[in-house]
Amino acid sequence: MANLADISRLSLDDMSRNSQYMKGFADFVAIGSHDLVPFSEREEQILALHDQLEELRLEVALSEGLENQATEDATISNDNLADQLKRVERGYLESRSAYLLKSSIWESILVTDPTLKAVHSGANATPAERSLHPLIDTRDVLSIAHANLASHLTTMMDDLTMVEAQNIISSKKNRTLADTLLDLTANMQSERAEDVSNAKLRSQLQVLKEETKMSKARWRIMKSVTAAVIVGSGIDWSRNDELRELVLDDEDGPA
Repeated sequence: MANLADISRLSLDDMSRNSQYMKGFADFVAIGSHDLVPFSEREEQILALHDQLEELRLEVALSEGLENQATEDATISNDNLADQLKRVERGYLESRSAYLLKSSIWESILVTDPTLKAVHSGANATPAERSLHPLIDTRDVLSIAHANLASHLTTMMDDLTMVEAQNIISSKKNRTLADTLLDLTANMQSERAEDVSNAKLRSQLQVLKEETKMSKARWRIMKSVTAAVIVGSGIDWSRNDELRELVLDDEDGPA
């Protein structure tokens, strides 16, 4: 399994090509905090009670927010029921966000002092403070990996945007070529082979007519395949007018 130093040096190229690093990172993430710092039974109980207390505090904050909202909307009628439900939902989300923000600030303040002591106390650190070192190392490595993954995701999104743009350009070219083919087909169909007196020309027109039928069939297949590729690619074609027209257009060309 890769160690902390190896994983902390994990680069975008490593993530893209090196399966060994990916497996090492997966094994590292699978390590739980209990494997790094074993807790006593009493400490386990304290942590469990703390989690329960946080859940109760969250429920109380949400209940108070809903009660305040209900007091403001004392009269409920069918006419404005939808608006009142939206206000209640908004009040619920605001209460939840406010509590989570306050809880996050409180936790940050709570862990800052022991973290600083664990890092800077050196030989004077207590056993409890020294036991925090593995967790601090894990946090730092995960932060680096998260930054690398976020950068990798941004790069992939940029590449996807470029591919979508190229796909739109290709779709325009395909549509232009298809329109040209349909125009040529319409011009050829305007003259019936039977109206041509020259037997040689009449034979050639008949051949061209058969080739046109085959071209129309290939065009229909190409259009269906192109639409299927666009839909299956995951591109958000519904927000692009040209791609949406290409996918939803059921016109098969002139008969």
